Amino acid sequence: MKYQTKVDETIFVSEIVPERSYMFNQDLKTGLSIIWNKEGETNLKIDNEIITIEEDCAIFLTEFHKIDEIIFKKMNVIQFNRAFYCIDDYDHETGCKGLLFFGASKIPKIAIPKKKKKQFHLLWEVLMMEMEESDDLKLEMLRNLLKRFLILFLRIYKNQNGSLPNDNISIGLIREYNFLVEKNYKELTKVTDYAKLLFKSPKTLSNIFKKFIDRTPIQIINERRLLEAKRLLIYTEKSVQDIAYELNFKDVPSFSNFFSSQIGIPPSKFRLQ
Repeated sequence: MKYQTKVDETIFVSEIVPERSYMFNQDLKTGLSIIWNKEGETNLKIDNEIITIEEDCAIFLTEFHKIDEIIFKKMNVIQFNRAFYCIDDYDHETGCKGLLFFGASKIPKIAIPKKKKKQFHLLWEVLMMEMEESDDLKLEMLRNLLKRFLILFLRIYKNQNGSLPNDNISIGLIREYNFLVEKNYKELTKVTDYAKLLFKSPKTLSNIFKKFIDRTPIQIINERRLLEAKRLLIYTEKSVQDIAYELNFKDVPSFSNFFSSQIGIPPSKFRLQ
């Protein structure tokens, strides 16, 4: 079921079975998505990487992820665009800048504990019923239910990831950095660029990253540029030269050296494989 307002605030909620897997190629290519595996084991190939999701586990994807293959039995999917739910000024943890979507370089995978399953199932039923309503309170109710889902998942995520920072200021800064990289990685390729946007020194950013997570600020940038380079090599016919310039490398040798140092093979060979 899909709900869309006159100003393009959109949310999609549905239980999907293999017969409807075409939706991942047609209807679920934009927005932020919660994919909750409901039965058996699901295997997805996302950006050329295999991800296994056990029963009653969920992953969180952005419009920048591309699902290449999917093998599943049954799953619940919630997808929404930023017009529907993206609050930058507050609600940072559950908004589109939050941990679930842009807080980490890897796709978050959250296992729903047995004692919480009933709570999630009831909330899903209420969400499905609300999708069938047609009054002027529907939009606000759907937003509140979505937020409830995100909060429940976030609580579990924090409990299952003991290494997450407890310092609210630091964790907010790390999320903001990740979000800015996601938006600007093609144009801004240095830590100093993001330090200026965040009104911090590069050294301050490095110290915070070193204290709380296992990646440096430059690794975040390089991983995002590398991911886009892989996507362009796999999914487009753009030349290596065009890709190098699109990702703001000064020339092809610089791009090839960067790619080879990360992957172990040059971009031309990666494309052939």
